[in-house]
Amino acid sequence: MSDLLDETFFLPAQTEIDRAVNYPYDAPDTAFVFDNGRLRSLDDAAILYDRTAVLSVGSNRAPVQLRRKFGDDAIIPVTPAVLHDCDIVHAAQLGYYGAVPCTAFPAAGCEVRLNVAWLDEAQLEIMHRTEAVGVAYDYIRFNGGTVTHLPVPDAGGEIISGYQPVFGYAARGGVLDIGAGQPAGLSRIPAKERIFETMSQAEAAALVRQLTGHDDHRSLEEFVADMQADRAERRLILERLSAHMLFAEQAPWQIIEIQLDAVDASV
Repeated sequence: MSDLLDETFFLPAQTEIDRAVNYPYDAPDTAFVFDNGRLRSLDDAAILYDRTAVLSVGSNRAPVQLRRKFGDDAIIPVTPAVLHDCDIVHAAQLGYYGAVPCTAFPAAGCEVRLNVAWLDEAQLEIMHRTEAVGVAYDYIRFNGGTVTHLPVPDAGGEIISGYQPVFGYAARGGVLDIGAGQPAGLSRIPAKERIFETMSQAEAAALVRQLTGHDDHRSLEEFVADMQADRAERRLILERLSAHMLFAEQAPWQIIEIQLDAVDASV
């Protein structure tokens, strides 16, 4: 494998405040391998063997998040994919580190280019824990045709079968209602034929503050710092967000029940 991507751009140093205000971070639009802390080209399809395909819809798209979750000793292949008839929207949540996270939501005709992380058994367990499965997110399997894999030219082109099952995570608490029963797409994740308005992370955070009675003099950075330090205040916001949640009537995925001994929502 050869070096491929600008690691200073895709693997920047981040403060805890950066984690929130820069969510969901920059991600390549090509295949790559996160290889022991480096980014390399994916030029051998065999590296995908015996791994689970997990669609990344938010921060997990980004190498900086893969490094945070798996450390510099991991090898994780990543391939481009398209999510059909869904958009990536702001969830009705506030993460431990102060960001308004995201999730997939049905949107007829919409297409979003994302990526798929190919995880081994141990890595999948880590992903379950860091996604707080059973608490913040459900583990899901997408219905056939909902996700299509794009070619990986350096590895031979069409290297992934259309029958390859694709898994992922969906927010248990629904999505953020920005008004009139509508969610908002993430402005940093472009989509084709988008039917929802978009919001930046700053705009979504401002709306969450307004809806929950926390629209005060604090800057975004000050608010994030307080959310990271004050679990009780964050919990209050989550309770008040329950009045502003939307749920899909019919989603193109199935929930897979799994049991975890513990979760680790800090990453």
